[in-house]
Amino acid sequence: MTRRPGVHVDELPAEARKRLGLRKSRQQSFKREELRREALGVLAEIRHLTADQRRRVLEHALKVNDV
Repeated sequence: MTRRPGVHVDELPAEARKRLGLRKSRQQSFKREELRREALGVLAEIRHLTADQRRRVLEHALKVNDV
């Protein structure tokens, strides 16, 4: 892929980005496939529960995670 002439947003100083109303590109280290694999692993661990019980357990886990 060839690069276009100019300056990339990530190369601008923070103050210049702020004045222009631009944000730095996000860098995701947790890929979508990893997220999917982990979510399936969690659900596999609670597979013996009913759908309502799974919902309650997951809602509680979110509350515990907020601490």
